[in-house]
Amino acid sequence: MKKNIFSTLFGLLLMVAGFSSCNQEETFYNGPQYALFSDSLYLMPVVENPDEVFTVPVGVTNVADYDRHYAVEVVNEKSTAVRGYHYDFVDGTENITIKKGETTAEIKLKGDYNKFMREDTLKACFRLIAPKEEISSAYKDETVVEMLQCKSFVMDEFLKEGGNIEMIASFPFGENAASYLVKGEKIDDHSMQVYIFDDEERLPIRLNFDDSDPLNPTITVPEQEAFYESSFSRVYVRSVEQYPCYFNTYENFFVLWLEVFVPQAGSFGVYQYAFRCLTQEEADDMNNGVG
Repeated sequence: MKKNIFSTLFGLLLMVAGFSSCNQEETFYNGPQYALFSDSLYLMPVVENPDEVFTVPVGVTNVADYDRHYAVEVVNEKSTAVRGYHYDFVDGTENITIKKGETTAEIKLKGDYNKFMREDTLKACFRLIAPKEEISSAYKDETVVEMLQCKSFVMDEFLKEGGNIEMIASFPFGENAASYLVKGEKIDDHSMQVYIFDDEERLPIRLNFDDSDPLNPTITVPEQEAFYESSFSRVYVRSVEQYPCYFNTYENFFVLWLEVFVPQAGSFGVYQYAFRCLTQEEADDMNNGVG
């Protein structure tokens, strides 16, 4: 999400208001009152859940002892998403009330998943309607909400019947990447195990899928034993924060960056593994028809 400069200033003003009661000499913002969106760009996932609501904060720079009323209008010439077709406001929140003693309120949006195509990145531009003197000349009274369709993660659809997975990897098979057919097994609705390493005493690697942020679906691989190596006994793997593991619900693929290491001995490095879940027919084709 792109942040405008005033977003930081606005946050600092709220912090001053929040912490002022802790100081003997209270400090308040005493400049002009401005009304504004706290960000210039938002990314809104449009999901299959019809009850999912996306919020856009609207704020003012000071506290008042009365309610303040604003409105939001759609700037059609700057929008590609159509209100009433692709999305709409929820509960009349295009009309905003910032209550006495408060500094923020929200507009609420709901997208129609079936009106979006996978490749769509549609946007809605909104303009804040407020008294002229409350609109800053330095910070715009508009924001853009980009809307993207996000397919839900369902383990039973992601990992096909039979658990066939194509893996493209190099380590520990050699320097050149190659394609291999491996097996995966469902553990629960957000976890599976995959037999990655070609070893007589190989162990399944547990993968935990996190779809709480539809725009950034990630995988965590907890530290675990992976395979046996004669020089080091058991070798371990784990995911690392520097190289996020992720998955794609449209193409049923996932990518792992795994650190391969031996406790108390050190790391062999971080290696990339790419996977694609296959139908039985695709797996048979990959094996030249031999099951």
